[in-house]
Amino acid sequence: MNARSLTASEGSVQAAQPLLERAERADGSSPVSDQALIAAGQGQRELVVFTAPDDAEPVAVGIVGQGELDLVVDPSKRGAGIGTAALRLLLDSPAARAAAPGGSTGPLAWAHGENPAATALLRGAGFEPVRSLFRMALDPARLPAGDADPFAVELPAGFALRTFDAAAEAAGDAHPADAHAWVQVNSRAFASHPEQGRVTLEDFALMRAEPWFSPDDLFLVATVDTNHTAGFTWVKTLRGEDGIVETELYVIGVDPDFAGTGLGKALLRVTLARMAQHAPQRVTLYVDGDNTRAVGMYESAGFTIDSRSTQWRGPQVSE
Repeated sequence: MNARSLTASEGSVQAAQPLLERAERADGSSPVSDQALIAAGQGQRELVVFTAPDDAEPVAVGIVGQGELDLVVDPSKRGAGIGTAALRLLLDSPAARAAAPGGSTGPLAWAHGENPAATALLRGAGFEPVRSLFRMALDPARLPAGDADPFAVELPAGFALRTFDAAAEAAGDAHPADAHAWVQVNSRAFASHPEQGRVTLEDFALMRAEPWFSPDDLFLVATVDTNHTAGFTWVKTLRGEDGIVETELYVIGVDPDFAGTGLGKALLRVTLARMAQHAPQRVTLYVDGDNTRAVGMYESAGFTIDSRSTQWRGPQVSE
């Protein structure tokens, strides 16, 4: 199929959701990141739906902007050249050209999981691999006993644990104190991370608006004497229609000022205790492949690498 056979039009996250869900069921992993969907929902990136002749439903979905692009082809339509044609249209779009000031760098794109078709598509378009992301999994039988209590985990001296305070938010405060504290620590903990480190208060509010969010799954640790937030851990709990419960270590972070205190390992124990309370059938997390210290910490807790995703950088885009 050539690019002229596809029709590209602006779409919404809601309209794209059925295709994204079909792709996740087929591939065993989310086809786009939470950050990409949040950015598209805020209008910071353009969401494009692709339709083909004689097809009423979208055959592919793309998200482009902020120097990145995502592309998902409906599993039932793969192998017909749709991906190649849609990628060409995305790379030629104004959003892709605007994301490359002066054409100095090309856009970034993820191939999620071991995906030979995506790898071949990106390599054929001149993309080169630049970064890896591991999905790690833990046998649920290795979680603490079912009566585990996150608040019973021993913390380093001088720190106290609490859950995210949603009361102020419920009372109408769009950005309660704990939200400010979380964003500040997150930005410091992930200062060099290309996605996580740039989460804003508005992004954080959208993340908390997701149906899976529970304030009881978001833990903050602070100094006892000054109540200064020093770290956090966040569990993402998904309950499928099939009854399967999956707990994901969504993100864990420690302010660099408190590095070396043992907070990271303590927060991981808090995470596992909270996961145990959900009695999940799947336990996962995502971590950058080159973050050997974090990978080692998770391996010591029993996690193993379940799949590898690769980020690719495309050729320079002319404005």
